[in-house]
Amino acid sequence: MPRPRKDKYGMSFVEWCNESGRRGARLLLECREKDPSKFTKGSHYKALWKCAEEKCRHKWRTKVNKRTRSDRPTGCPKCANQIPRSKSDNFITWCNANGERGKRLLEEFCDTEKKPEELTKASHFKATWNCSTCAHKWRAVVRDRTRSGRPRGCPECNPGARKRKPKRDDV
Repeated sequence: MPRPRKDKYGMSFVEWCNESGRRGARLLLECREKDPSKFTKGSHYKALWKCAEEKCRHKWRTKVNKRTRSDRPTGCPKCANQIPRSKSDNFITWCNANGERGKRLLEEFCDTEKKPEELTKASHFKATWNCSTCAHKWRAVVRDRTRSGRPRGCPECNPGARKRKPKRDDV
């Protein structure tokens, strides 16, 4: 584990958390290292974290500086884009606003683990889908089905879509 330094990387992680209000308190709560005062807020040390969300509690490792940076700090990778920010920002709302394509996706969504109102259009959640054309069931990430450029469809109806890309030597 790295030693704390008082140079360009800044103050110790614990000091920074104490001075950073609610965000700092949450990071200190999520940090699962035995002695978080041993590294700085700008440290490249991959610390162990545990999500503070009651429904999640996911554990992961990431660099301390990725959690403390001021522009786009990282959070729990499991929770990322899976929980709607409001009641009107969810997968159902997106489907209703996207005509026939949205209507078809809503019909094909058949996951029992999560409801469509619990997800966003950009969710990383791997849901279960039931093809409206061939009745094939498969699992795919929600954002892969809703993206505007090359959305992913049923692997049975589109068998060529999953072929591997040729290597440079194959060309």
